[in-house]
Amino acid sequence: MTGVAALLAAAAVVPAALAVAGCHGAPVQVTHGTTPALVKLSGHRACEQLLADVTRRGGAPDIPTLRQIADRVTAPRLAADARTAVRDIDHTGTAPFAFTLLRADCAEAGVRIPGS
Repeated sequence: MTGVAALLAAAAVVPAALAVAGCHGAPVQVTHGTTPALVKLSGHRACEQLLADVTRRGGAPDIPTLRQIADRVTAPRLAADARTAVRDIDHTGTAPFAFTLLRADCAEAGVRIPGS
């Protein structure tokens, strides 16, 4: 086989090998059996999650829980109040006014969050 013939033969083999290996078309989405990162929460479900965190921690919720609620809840006011709480905690170390608003939001959703 001459150099040109070998090059043409290799050029024909490469696309066929890629097709057999699955390297064509749209990329394949790999799933690992986990839930999607942005599962939406109803206001009631978010308040239940907040109540569980407050109960577990014995007082104020932690920042990751508040961020998760802010990012996933479908109730806009509850999301805004959770973001306010995160911002206040980041700046002052506490968020009593934001927690009061969160408790009121959750009371409207039918979940009582204990607090001072």
